[in-house]
Amino acid sequence: MLVALAGALSLVAVATGQGAQACVCANEPIEDRLARADAAVVGRIVGPADGRTGAGSRLLRVDVEQRVKGDVPSDLVIRAPSGTDCDLPERTDKSVGLLLTKDTDGMLLGNLCSTAGPGELVVAGGAPRGGPIKVVIGFAILALVVLWSFRRLKRGSRPDLPGAPRP
Repeated sequence: MLVALAGALSLVAVATGQGAQACVCANEPIEDRLARADAAVVGRIVGPADGRTGAGSRLLRVDVEQRVKGDVPSDLVIRAPSGTDCDLPERTDKSVGLLLTKDTDGMLLGNLCSTAGPGELVVAGGAPRGGPIKVVIGFAILALVVLWSFRRLKRGSRPDLPGAPRP
């Protein structure tokens, strides 16, 4: 009777998917993940790359559309797991954000947990742009206003506006 009950429970677990494994990733803010990554890019996985891989891994080529962190080539090769629940797809039709770490041999590693939304990754890693230009433009506007004010003070007159009170 006990054996029949255990068999029925295992059948129910398999039928409902309870026995299936899935890739479990830590739920962390993108800023923390980006800080720990050695490189971060937005691109498309275009297919397998030629080269030697160890057991349980494969090489994938990534067409880099935007570098977010690190100095990486535009045609990047990464090492990814093979035969696990955390495998990266062999090809992607859409852009994907990849937060990559370096292996001991210097090769960049990625898995399903190292993916992120491309927009989210760019926003988190984007440096503020145009800072010095904004400061220069601000000072130029300030100088014009101050010069105009001094000119008005020096003249000592007010403009003759229609409907304005007379002194």
